[in-house]
Amino acid sequence: MKLTINQIAELAQVSKGTVSKVLNGHRGISDSTRERILKLVKQLDYHPDASARALALQKTGVLGFLIPHEAATSLTGNYWTSMLSGTSQRAAQAGYNLLVLTPPHEGDLQGALNHILKRSTVDGLIIGSELLDRDSLSELVLRKVPFVLLGRNPDFDHFSVDIDSVQGTTLMIRHMAAQGYRKIGALLGPAHYPYSRERLDAYQRTLSEAQLTWTASAHSDYRSDSIRRSLLSLLESHPDMDALFLASGGDFLLDTLRILRERGIELPRFGLGVFDDYPFMELLSPAITAIRQPLFEAGEEAVTLLLQLIQKTLPASRLVTLPTTLVSRESCGEVTRER
Repeated sequence: MKLTINQIAELAQVSKGTVSKVLNGHRGISDSTRERILKLVKQLDYHPDASARALALQKTGVLGFLIPHEAATSLTGNYWTSMLSGTSQRAAQAGYNLLVLTPPHEGDLQGALNHILKRSTVDGLIIGSELLDRDSLSELVLRKVPFVLLGRNPDFDHFSVDIDSVQGTTLMIRHMAAQGYRKIGALLGPAHYPYSRERLDAYQRTLSEAQLTWTASAHSDYRSDSIRRSLLSLLESHPDMDALFLASGGDFLLDTLRILRERGIELPRFGLGVFDDYPFMELLSPAITAIRQPLFEAGEEAVTLLLQLIQKTLPASRLVTLPTTLVSRESCGEVTRER
């Protein structure tokens, strides 16, 4: 039999309002009363009725997670699914359900945003920022929809969780240079993505700091045909290139390995470092050196920040930036480790 808040109040010998205040974290209740109520709640495994609570607070009990890419590409890789895992766990811990939204076509976000704005289906939004425009973001602000961006949007200053692309790129290029490579090329994601520009700038600056003047870079979207064209063009126009910084993972890596194999380019004579890490990289021969991104933690941090906005608590900072980790393996000529 499901307990009611009235029964908890009766057992604790307090009013229903007092129990409600304790469950919602309000102040003005003595420590002894608060402890007595929480002890009863735990002992009796009492859970508030989520629908009634949401109705009373005029909340849906749902957080939205808007991925700016088609599901066929975004949900088959590690990047968004890892962030989604962290987001889901943190949302569940806070008593929220998660609604995942993807556009029907790449970058077509207006339909998903209109659905949310017209139907008020979520209490707040977490949004991948790379394809959002100023008008869409301004409309969310005007409608007073709490939202947090995953990745900074250079045209719109807002609450965001970002991974330090500059720090990660710098770590990788310094590491590759320390292994003896002197002509390190770079294959990056779409040029209009903010993180692609950050990684390109950090790549060029780190080489300059190491007094390496040779540079060669190209951009590609995440389709196999585009990756092939961009990488082949880079290899053919710079035949003296002795290493490649791959500024993204997933299919970028798999397509790159396929192309290098077709052209008879062997690792680690030709160095390869990747801005993304996957468990299978340890199993390749040679194992791939990578920058590990805290994707799960980024999802958790985004929910934490969003809940503060929903509760009208001003976060300590508008930007949470998470550091990356260099995972040194063998593809940049490192000494093979015992496994």
